[in-house]
Amino acid sequence: MGDLGTGHMDEDEVETYSLGGFSERGAAPYDEHLLICDLCRANVEATDAYLAAMRGAMRQIRQTARQAKPESRPRAKTRAAGCG
Repeated sequence: MGDLGTGHMDEDEVETYSLGGFSERGAAPYDEHLLICDLCRANVEATDAYLAAMRGAMRQIRQTARQAKPESRPRAKTRAAGCG
Protein backbone atom coordinates (compact mmCIF):
# COMPACT_ATOMS: atom_id res chain seq x y z
CA MET A 1 0.00 0.00 0.00
CA GLY A 2 1.26 3.44 -0.87
CA ASP A 3 1.33 6.44 1.42
CA LEU A 4 -2.27 7.58 1.16
CA GLY A 5 -1.55 10.73 3.15
CA THR A 6 0.40 12.17 0.22
CA GLY A 7 -0.62 9.97 -2.70
CA HIS A 8 -3.53 8.22 -4.29
CA MET A 9 -4.82 4.69 -4.50
CA ASP A 10 -3.35 2.75 -7.40
CA GLU A 11 -5.52 0.67 -9.76
CA ASP A 12 -4.98 -2.55 -7.82
CA GLU A 13 -5.94 -0.89 -4.55
CA VAL A 14 -9.07 0.63 -6.09
CA GLU A 15 -10.10 -2.74 -7.53
CA THR A 16 -9.41 -4.63 -4.30
CA TYR A 17 -11.33 -2.01 -2.32
CA SER A 18 -14.31 -2.15 -4.69
CA LEU A 19 -14.36 -5.94 -4.54
CA GLY A 20 -14.30 -5.87 -0.74
CA GLY A 21 -10.93 -7.58 -0.67
CA PHE A 22 -9.58 -5.77 2.38
CA SER A 23 -10.35 -6.74 5.94
CA GLU A 24 -12.18 -4.14 8.00
CA ARG A 25 -8.86 -3.11 9.55
CA GLY A 26 -7.09 -3.13 6.18
CA ALA A 27 -9.78 -0.99 4.58
CA ALA A 28 -9.67 1.68 7.30
CA PRO A 29 -6.86 3.77 5.76
CA TYR A 30 -8.66 3.71 2.42
CA ASP A 31 -11.97 4.67 4.02
CA GLU A 32 -10.28 7.65 5.63
CA HIS A 33 -8.50 8.62 2.42
CA LEU A 34 -11.72 8.46 0.42
CA LEU A 35 -13.31 10.98 2.78
CA ILE A 36 -10.86 13.64 1.64
CA CYS A 37 -9.77 12.60 -1.87
CA ASP A 38 -12.19 13.39 -4.68
CA LEU A 39 -10.00 11.72 -7.32
CA CYS A 40 -9.75 8.37 -5.53
CA ARG A 41 -13.42 8.49 -4.58
CA ALA A 42 -14.31 9.05 -8.25
CA ASN A 43 -12.08 6.12 -9.25
CA VAL A 44 -13.74 3.84 -6.69
CA GLU A 45 -17.21 4.98 -7.83
CA ALA A 46 -16.29 4.30 -11.47
CA THR A 47 -14.94 0.87 -10.57
CA ASP A 48 -18.06 0.13 -8.51
CA ALA A 49 -20.23 1.10 -11.50
CA TYR A 50 -18.16 -1.07 -13.85
CA LEU A 51 -18.39 -4.07 -11.50
CA ALA A 52 -22.15 -3.57 -11.14
CA ALA A 53 -22.52 -3.46 -14.94
CA MET A 54 -20.48 -6.66 -15.33
CA ARG A 55 -22.52 -8.42 -12.65
CA GLY A 56 -25.72 -7.30 -14.38
CA ALA A 57 -24.44 -8.54 -17.73
CA MET A 58 -23.55 -11.92 -16.22
CA ARG A 59 -27.03 -12.21 -14.67
CA GLN A 60 -28.54 -11.43 -18.08
CA ILE A 61 -26.34 -14.00 -19.81
CA ARG A 62 -27.27 -16.67 -17.26
CA GLN A 63 -30.96 -15.83 -17.52
CA THR A 64 -30.86 -15.95 -21.31
CA ALA A 65 -29.01 -19.26 -21.23
CA ARG A 66 -31.62 -20.76 -18.88
CA GLN A 67 -34.46 -19.57 -21.10
CA ALA A 68 -32.90 -20.84 -24.32
CA LYS A 69 -34.14 -24.15 -25.55
CA PRO A 70 -31.50 -26.83 -25.58
CA GLU A 71 -30.27 -27.65 -29.05
CA SER A 72 -31.44 -30.96 -30.35
CA ARG A 73 -28.74 -33.52 -29.83
CA PRO A 74 -28.70 -37.04 -31.17
CA ARG A 75 -29.62 -39.45 -28.42
CA ALA A 76 -27.26 -42.22 -27.55
CA LYS A 77 -28.61 -45.66 -28.29
CA THR A 78 -29.30 -47.61 -25.14
CA ARG A 79 -28.23 -51.19 -24.88
CA ALA A 80 -30.72 -53.85 -24.00
CA ALA A 81 -30.30 -55.39 -20.55
CA GLY A 82 -27.82 -58.25 -20.60
CA CYS A 83 -26.34 -57.33 -23.99
CA GLY A 84 -22.67 -56.56 -23.95
